[in-house]
Amino acid sequence: MPFILTVLNASAQEKNENPVKDPTKLIEQINLASAKTSTITADFAQVKEMSFLEEKAASSGKFYFEKEKKLRWEYAEPFSFVIILNNDRLRIIDEGKSKDFDAGSNRMFLEISDVMTGMVNGTLLNSPEFITTWSEAAGYYLAVLIPAGTAMKDYLTQIELKLNKQDFTVEELKMFEKSGDYTQITFRNKKLNETIPAEIFRLD
Repeated sequence: MPFILTVLNASAQEKNENPVKDPTKLIEQINLASAKTSTITADFAQVKEMSFLEEKAASSGKFYFEKEKKLRWEYAEPFSFVIILNNDRLRIIDEGKSKDFDAGSNRMFLEISDVMTGMVNGTLLNSPEFITTWSEAAGYYLAVLIPAGTAMKDYLTQIELKLNKQDFTVEELKMFEKSGDYTQITFRNKKLNETIPAEIFRLD
């Protein structure tokens, strides 16, 4: 099942990562880049490790984002599964069958939607709901977010975000569950500020 529904220990830092000297300046740069980004389209590959499975579960698909709170995760392999977030409305399409939710009336869905949008528009990095530490290596910055004072810490222990040093967009997302299971999503072929057809996010 995709990570959005199984929502999520710390993993060891890679040896070539060093602490960021001025995180405040870095966050300012990320916020500036985010302000200039209105849409993101990308392919994604997801790997989920679960303790009760010998092999990791792999899936892939297409990701769409449009400011302020419009998201679409479209899983194509090995199954058809779509998650659409349009403001506080959430639709899940599983093998052609749709189910709608009001994310705004459900704290868990609200937390999830905030993380989903926050990770791509930069607001997650400014959230008081997380304690964030920064490191960097050649080509990327790494933000490690630990839930603090939020209901999310009941099922999520840590989020790791790798950001491209050129455009400050998310290249890799890892979410760790209390059980030790984790989900890793890698984004490829990103396109910024291209027009996305309205039907991609339509819920009516």
